[in-house]
Amino acid sequence: MRRIALQAISWLSILLCISLTTAAQNAPTSADSKLVRLDKIEVSGTRLPIDSIIRLSGLAIGQEVNDAIVNRACHKITSTGLVKSIDYGYDSYPDKPGVVLVLTLIDEGPLFPSKIEPANDDLHIWQLLQSTDPLFTRELPRTEKALSYYNVNIERCLKAEGREAEYALPIVVGDANGSPSEIVFRIAHYKQMRP
Repeated sequence: MRRIALQAISWLSILLCISLTTAAQNAPTSADSKLVRLDKIEVSGTRLPIDSIIRLSGLAIGQEVNDAIVNRACHKITSTGLVKSIDYGYDSYPDKPGVVLVLTLIDEGPLFPSKIEPANDDLHIWQLLQSTDPLFTRELPRTEKALSYYNVNIERCLKAEGREAEYALPIVVGDANGSPSEIVFRIAHYKQMRP
């Protein structure tokens, strides 16, 4: 009986050691959670305007950041469907207290030409989109997130013009072989309910 009790205590000790080791490995290190001042943001590897990427991130110069905050900012950028992935790192200088955040992006692709129908809305809505942010180009990837991101912003432009009864419908058009060739955002009217 004593041997079984000792074995049980030994197994409990081993399990406790494993649990403590696992918890220690999963706990954020002080370097991961330590806040540092953001002095500069550098962006590379993207066709998109750098100012647009920084705006999407929600980060600001002078802000206190750590890995968790930067990771959330990167997720905001990739949630647009325009950027496939982001690698980031920090540059620090011995004579300065803050850090430079270096973001290296890989854009989503391939890009497809896009247009807005009906044709009389095309130029005007593109101008509205680009006046809100120059990242809205007439070429975009056909990811679900990118189509949704453009769609939401086209509808925002329609509402700003007082066109509450209209919405945008994204359509991926294929060529004769069935391969995607262009993206069309068709402006449609909500059906009116009859009393």
